[in-house]
This record gives sequence, C-alpha cells and structure tokens, in this order.
Amino acid sequence: MRIQPLSRKLIGGTAALLLAAGAVGLTTGLLAQDKVSYTDLSSKITFDKSDLKRQAAVTSYADVLEGVLPAVVTIYSTKEVDTRRSPMFDDPLFRRFFGLPEGEVPDMHRKQHGLGSGVIITTDGYILTNNHVVEGADEIMVSLSRDQKDYEAKVVGTDPQTDVAVIKIEASNLAHATIGDSSKLRVGDVTLAIGNPFGLEQTVTRGIVSALGRSNLNITGGGYENFIQTDAPINQGNSGGALIDAQGRLVGINTAIQSGFGGGNIGIGFAIPVNMALDIVEELLDQGRVSRGFLGVYLKELDSTMAMALGRDDRSGVLVTEVGKDTPAETAGLKAGDLIVAYNGKPVQSMTKLRLDISNTEPGTEVTFSVVRTNKKMDLEVVLGDLEDRSLAMGGGSEDEDAGSAEPAKSDTKFLPGVEIGELDDSVRSALELDEDVKGVVVTRVNGGSLAAEAGLQSGHIITQVDQTDVASVDEAMKARKALDGEALLLQVYEGGRRDILAIRVEEE
Repeated sequence: MRIQPLSRKLIGGTAALLLAAGAVGLTTGLLAQDKVSYTDLSSKITFDKSDLKRQAAVTSYADVLEGVLPAVVTIYSTKEVDTRRSPMFDDPLFRRFFGLPEGEVPDMHRKQHGLGSGVIITTDGYILTNNHVVEGADEIMVSLSRDQKDYEAKVVGTDPQTDVAVIKIEASNLAHATIGDSSKLRVGDVTLAIGNPFGLEQTVTRGIVSALGRSNLNITGGGYENFIQTDAPINQGNSGGALIDAQGRLVGINTAIQSGFGGGNIGIGFAIPVNMALDIVEELLDQGRVSRGFLGVYLKELDSTMAMALGRDDRSGVLVTEVGKDTPAETAGLKAGDLIVAYNGKPVQSMTKLRLDISNTEPGTEVTFSVVRTNKKMDLEVVLGDLEDRSLAMGGGSEDEDAGSAEPAKSDTKFLPGVEIGELDDSVRSALELDEDVKGVVVTRVNGGSLAAEAGLQSGHIITQVDQTDVASVDEAMKARKALDGEALLLQVYEGGRRDILAIRVEEE
C-alpha cells in the first residue's frame, strides 16, 4: 500500500504519477503579496456553518451540485526541469553521426506539465488548492469549464507543511463555493468529491466520511496532518479539488489517496479539512507566513508496558522523553518522564493531535499542560515559543546514528535479567564521545533474548533515569531499581545526542 498525491505530472509528453507527496520545499509564506488581509478576504467568502440536515434518503444530488460545480477549476502548471546529460554526447563517433559540432552542448532542459484542481472561494478569483499542485511552477493556468476561459494565476501563499496553497486569477463575478464547517462532520456523513481526474473535468463521485483526524500518513513529509478520510472515489488529477457535504458546502480539499500496487483508487482518500485550510490562509495573508507554537520536547506514545510502568490503567496521555535546553518547556519546568494528560483543559488523545494543537496555538500564548509526575498530577503554565525560530522541533525525531558500544567495565553489575551496567568513567565517556553534562550509568551487556532487548535496550546506552529518578552512579541506579513496586521499569536512556524512554517488564529469576 502507498500514499499518493492526486496531481498528475506529464513529463516529456508521457503521463507519470507523482509518488512523493512529501517531496515539497520548506518555504512557507507569501510568494506574491496581494495587499489583502484575511478580514478583507473573508468578507467575500460565503459561509454556511449550520448543522447538516441529515435525511434518510436522497434520490439525486443534481440541485446541490449545480451551485458548486462551476467553482471547481482545472489547474495547469508548467516548470522547467533539468534533465540528465547522456555520456554518449562525449563520444566523438556519436556526435559525428548526429551532426553535432565539437564543443556544442545540447540543451538539457525540458518543460514539465502538471494537472490538478482547485476551488474558487471568492467572486474575484481567490482559489484554494494543494501546495504540491503549484509548487515550483514557472507558469500556472486556470481553466473554468463553464465559460471555456483560461486565466493566468499567481501564487498568493503556500504552506508545504499542511499542503495548502492559495492562488488568484484576475476575474470578477465568478461562481464560488459556500464554505461549511468541517468540525461538524461525523463518520457516515455523505461526501461528494469534485475534480478533474485524468483531465476529465467536473467529475463527481459519492461516498461517506470514513474517518476523521487521520495523521501519521507522511503525506506532508513530516508536516502537520489532520485529514478527513473518505471512500468517495478520487484519482490522479483530483488534488486541490472539492470535497463537499450533502448540502453542497465545501468541507475539504482533496489531497491524496492510498492505492494498491496497481496505483489505482481503492476507496481510501484523504482531504484537508476546510477549517484548517482557511486558518492557514488567514496566517499567510495577515502575517506573510504560518507561525506555529513551539514547546521544545520530544514525545512518545504509551504502550501497555509503559502504561504499567507509570501505574496507569490505560494508555491515555503522551510521555515526554526529552526536554530541549533553553526551550519554553524547560523554562516552565517540564521534565523527561512527565506524562502529559491534558492541554488547556482538554484530554490529550495522541502525540500527533497534541503536536497539531500546539502548532495551531499562536506563539507567545500562555497555555496549561496537565502532567502526571511520579503519580502526582500537576498543572504547568507554559508560554509557547515560535517554531520557526527554533532548531529543535517537537515530536518523534528520526533514528540516530549508532553511538557505539561500551567496553566492559571492571566491575559490571547485574541490573536486570540479562542486563549489566557499569560506571560512566572517563574511559567510557571518551569512547562514546559523551559531553560532560551527560550523567548516568552505561549499559555494558544486554542478552539478545531478554525482555530488556525486546524493549529496545542496547549495549552502549546511557541510563540517565531509573523509574523517573535521576541516577549518576551504579549505586544510585541499583537503589532506584530495588525500590520498584510494580511489574515494569521505566528507563530514560541516552544515545547519539538524543534521549528516549523505555519501559521494560521485570521478571524475577
């Protein structure tokens, strides 16, 4: 199974699917300043956020579609790309055969053409679409099917981390979509997808909302995801098109599909909620960029063993595995091992949802984190920073390079079944290239079949905490270990410049 964006690229006249939805630039902001604020823009948008009128049976959606179809447009993009020069051009016989003069280098550039969709949201030509539809384009043309006209478009702003873009054409009195409220969607609501798959303009398909809040799909290449999932059939060329409800209101921007090995639609499509898309547009117009709240921690979901180690009855909450230096989290007193259970009074559902909520909060805002630390609940007030100003991004990081293995110490101590630890002396610190501020004990041996190995503990790891207690010597580690009153032990470990937290089931020998 693979996730694919829904735009279509025509390379050298031959159709080829664009497979890398995450292969987008990192520039976020206005590319063509239009001197318009979001307040001005929103005054031109038609909103209808009333509750959906849910009916038992519908025989036709023709009347609903009549009002929204003219607002869905086709977007053609063109950009010049470099092509690889064949080594055959260095062969004198090849050059003579084709009559190429010595020293003349043939032009290795070509035009790449893209096809996608967009939705007109104002009468004067503002259009919502996906960033990957227009990213890097030298020229963008918009085709309106009803009046058979083509318009040159300019990019007003883009945000690759959510795959949202807004473009504009110079026109007036255009049909435009009515904006609904995507937060009121429920699983099972009817959805209609409109776009231009494979160049077939104004194609409409029907389905339902299959799920809400889909994330961790890597559609945005590590960005921020909160997708509506639908089984309304959508295909290549639908990127940027409209997902509407049964009353014809825009509730999402079609973005990607999950396809089988054949590359076709299998009934799993994803759309950006329109509320989220307009929040991005507001930031782009009013600030010239998307500012995101920054906390400065690394987070981890709980598994059953970790929940047991924390004395929890369920896996709710998100665990802080590391707190960055000089970050809002450190200033407020958040610590590794804290379990975040609520954000501004709302229960934390998952790491990705918490990450999204923090990013959606304006930098400089004071927020409240409810945490559980050593079985005690407390509230911490944090003033969020600006993510763009920081080098430490929150959320699960990439895998680190191997930190190497430690030489066995002279007096290794049995710590757990199959695990031995030793003092972090100067020789070990030098071998592992550890900074002086790293305190703990070194893991010198882990048996391959042990529960500790299954949990991810490795030789060379530095144990910095045992059961949420800082340790700087073998004696301190053993004391914390013997004080354990439970069936699982929580360890904070350091490796390759990063800290993580492992939960290990404890068995008596």
